[in-house]
Amino acid sequence: MIVRYPPVSAGTERDLDDLPYDVSDEPSVDDPLGDAGAGVLAGSRDASPATGSLDGEDEPGSTQEEPEEPPEEEADEPEDLLDPTDVLRRLAGLLGGSSSIGVGDVRVHGQNATGHGAVAIGTVNVIAARSDGAGRVWFETLVEASVRETASGYASTPSDRGLDHHLHHHHLVCLSGPVGSGRFTSATLAVARRHGFDRVGVLGVEHLSDLLGAQVSLPAGHGYVVELSEAVLRAVDGFTLVALAARAATSGTTVVLVGDFSQRKHDYVGHVVDHRPAPAAEVFRAQLRHQLRGQCVGWCTDACDGRCLERYVDLDCLGHPLLSAYLAGEPRPTEVLEVVATITRTVPKAGALAERLEQFLPLQLRERAVEIFDVRRGGEDLGGFTDEEIRAFRLSCAVLAGQPVAEIHEAAQRLARRDLLDAMPIGAPLRGSAIDALLGPTLSQAAARVPDARAPGGCRIDFPTGTESIRSALLDVAWTDWWSPGQLLDWLADLIRGNVPPVRQAAAGAIGWSATRDVRAALDAVGALARERRAGVRQAAAIVLVAMAMQPTLRHRVRAELDQWAAGPAAHLQDTVARAYSLGLARLWPDAALAQLRQVAQGRMQRRNNSVVRGLVEVYQDGHAASVVPALVGWTASADPEVRLHAARALRVLADRWAEPPNEHWPELLHLVDQGTIRLADLAALWAVALSLPWTAYRSWRTLGFWLDRADQQPTVSGHCRDLVRHVIAGQPALRHRLDHQLHHVWRPVMPQNDLLDDVQRLIDEETP
Repeated sequence: MIVRYPPVSAGTERDLDDLPYDVSDEPSVDDPLGDAGAGVLAGSRDASPATGSLDGEDEPGSTQEEPEEPPEEEADEPEDLLDPTDVLRRLAGLLGGSSSIGVGDVRVHGQNATGHGAVAIGTVNVIAARSDGAGRVWFETLVEASVRETASGYASTPSDRGLDHHLHHHHLVCLSGPVGSGRFTSATLAVARRHGFDRVGVLGVEHLSDLLGAQVSLPAGHGYVVELSEAVLRAVDGFTLVALAARAATSGTTVVLVGDFSQRKHDYVGHVVDHRPAPAAEVFRAQLRHQLRGQCVGWCTDACDGRCLERYVDLDCLGHPLLSAYLAGEPRPTEVLEVVATITRTVPKAGALAERLEQFLPLQLRERAVEIFDVRRGGEDLGGFTDEEIRAFRLSCAVLAGQPVAEIHEAAQRLARRDLLDAMPIGAPLRGSAIDALLGPTLSQAAARVPDARAPGGCRIDFPTGTESIRSALLDVAWTDWWSPGQLLDWLADLIRGNVPPVRQAAAGAIGWSATRDVRAALDAVGALARERRAGVRQAAAIVLVAMAMQPTLRHRVRAELDQWAAGPAAHLQDTVARAYSLGLARLWPDAALAQLRQVAQGRMQRRNNSVVRGLVEVYQDGHAASVVPALVGWTASADPEVRLHAARALRVLADRWAEPPNEHWPELLHLVDQGTIRLADLAALWAVALSLPWTAYRSWRTLGFWLDRADQQPTVSGHCRDLVRHVIAGQPALRHRLDHQLHHVWRPVMPQNDLLDDVQRLIDEETP
């Protein structure tokens, strides 16, 4: 029978034990591996094992002298417990993978071409063009063949049906969508479906009210598309729309006004249809098929039946990982058409296609980043902000993706006003139109505003999956065109020294990205951060090192820097090395991690920090248990007490891990022994040290008790536990004495029906002289 029992207090155990020990039981000031369950020795076989902190241990079990306590450090803010996998994922979003092109993953709501020049895919054929004689209104009728040509390469949009329905019942429609979303093409083909392919006209006006003049006469039975500029759209009022609709009904025509009506949609209720673009992959498929129709692209030996074109489009192109990742980001339709044009010139395959994309896509993405920063080029409404404030905000969005808009705004103000000695107040929280003005139309299509009532400012600004590469493009343009590298590095370092952990971590990734531009400047910046007394800042410095090491061209520089820091005398630099390995760097250099972590473990500062153990655990769980355990056994033989302490701490943490199903009844370390991955003698040597050292003994004995509790009635596991206990106490009178104490005064009272304890008693009797 397995019994749940309350924890045995340290005070009770002090009364029962005649050996001196410390019962402070305090977790370290720098201990994210906190002792959530240290008060529980054991539970039912279904219960979870105790999870303890790595230091501040307190239990007896050794006749060694009481170790000298390290000096107290300054109080520090609590550290964030970071998951290395999450850190690497977020850095990959900014840096891109080594096997990817790192561009094109931009989510922009767009489809097809924009402007009447793109309706006919680069060619406009006009059979009639007239004006009102005053130059204020002009119109042209498109050639039927060119409109049909456009329709043959058109990818239907989800909003087409609603637009057709509205045109069937009304003579005036406002089709709303951002620039470049394919709205003009959709409007043109909707008019063609309503009136015929030979009755599609394009109208141009200086002011929409000019269409109401008596001298303007439009042929009846035609449909007209009018693309409105921002200036024209702002001048439109509801009465003008009503009058224009009446004029179109009288003349037997239909008019589709194309523009971005999103800011005034409530003013035009009943007239506006929202344009919803088709997926970029569908646009690509339709356009590539259209451009290559009638061509043999498969070197068919017999008469070509067109199947080679389908295979080329669907398998060679859409199945290509680079191109599929690019299209998954929903790039703008004009950009998709540029890619199609690049492919159709030579119809490349396999390696040639990858080479062409790797050359072309970065240039395209950089051009978009230039457009985002070139505030005046698009005639944007700046909303009262200066150009510098807008550019700083857009760069801050790239650096602090996923953060609240208030944090992004504050960071932007720090960049835009760095020349001021005293920071100016940020002012009221940003809302609606102010955020729109700061983002601008192009960045608004790539970034998402995520409502979050818990976040300062009420929302976050993030880049959805597939759009991350626009962030690195913005950083690249900012670094080369708008700010000096020194200014940006100082700004990012200031963000890291701030008090918001997510901001620190995001800014650290940006410094890591910058190292490809100036590796020496980046190393100087991370070195200064690594020397900071605040643990959170050193943690961010470690993220910088991880970000740099993720870029293959920088790895040798990072490795050399870590070698120097680990071997040097600076305790804070050594701590940063351990933190870098614990945050993912151990996955890249497991052997170097074991060697450098041993050097770091010798530092007295690490007695109250857990950076070394977290790094060891990261190496272990990345599939290197066969290397970690023997290395830790070597640590236990070290003449340096600090090194032995870290070996014991590591064992205590690893002992809390349990095997994956269907072997969840096994302690993971014991399961590795059963599989032959590690040696039982090595595991026993680590247990002996962990059970003996005053800082680790208390919780280690409790964890061992939990092992015995879970192993009861599990014959195979019980056998390994007996063998382990036999190895641990062999030739160790002090441990045998302590085991006897645990058995009679701690384990027996709460596990009276545990048969495995009888075997433990026999082992004790066998070892007793």
